[in-house]
Amino acid sequence: MAATNPSYYQSGVCQEIMQKEHLFHLYMFQQLEGTPDANQKVVVNPGLPMMFGVVAASDWVIRDGLATDSNLVARARGMHLGSGKAEQNWLMCCSISFTDTRFKGSSLKVLGDFAVGGDGYGLDGEWAIVGGTGEFARANGVVRAKEIGDWRRNNGRTWELHISAFCPCISKVTKMGPWGGNGGTACDIPEPPRSLQAVTIRSGEVINSIAFSYTDRTGQNRTAGPWGGDGALTATITLAPSETIKQVLGTTGTVGGVTVVTSLTLVSNIRTYGPFGRANGSAFSSQVPDNKTVVGFHARAGAAVDAIGVYVA
Repeated sequence: MAATNPSYYQSGVCQEIMQKEHLFHLYMFQQLEGTPDANQKVVVNPGLPMMFGVVAASDWVIRDGLATDSNLVARARGMHLGSGKAEQNWLMCCSISFTDTRFKGSSLKVLGDFAVGGDGYGLDGEWAIVGGTGEFARANGVVRAKEIGDWRRNNGRTWELHISAFCPCISKVTKMGPWGGNGGTACDIPEPPRSLQAVTIRSGEVINSIAFSYTDRTGQNRTAGPWGGDGALTATITLAPSETIKQVLGTTGTVGGVTVVTSLTLVSNIRTYGPFGRANGSAFSSQVPDNKTVVGFHARAGAAVDAIGVYVA
């Protein structure tokens, strides 16, 4: 028997795994079959007590409020199955597919059941989040559901949903550089950064100083710098919510017998900032891989920025 070809499989070690929690407070509207706005359809009905064995397809609407004109956020698409013989119970399996602009294309996979009391009202339920796609890839968590309103009058059920979903964030921070000379003193941050928020550059004939704000691995906002001295010109770059720095370009040259950074250019996924300073000397580029972004800086600095490096993730 030939040995199995392992080329179809790869594995690796996750250097750092963090959890991002998504919290939602939403309302789900279930309209019974036979009503004008019905959003479910019975496909199997064996006619047994407690509706045991009934299978229904569903496309329930989820909004951000109780009003009929509240924003449509998602749809719960799937099925529910009558799974109780002694009492009415439903096993539900659905995909909460988001339709709003913020999360469009992402989904949460939900599995759980809800019992129906003797008065016909659903009892409070807790459903498991067993996966997700898009922004909710690899999700886990719970959906706490509570029936509210008069289902007989409304020809359906209204559910209040409290969703808590945890998604792993797998990230490895890499240090690149620095580019420049060996003068000045080493300048660095105490913890690995997660994302870059803003950068302030002071410049003239050279890059005099750099300062920046960033989010650390615990989600706290922090600042670093200014590293270096005063400059004739000051420029602050505040990144938009979806904007990231993809490359850092510049030049290094000798000024007064010392090698320093003479110019800097920051390239984001939206636009190019700079060049700052004066492009004299040898060019350098951070060469950040396409699937990574610049999340912070390290440097050597004195009266000016002697050398500059980046953190990428």
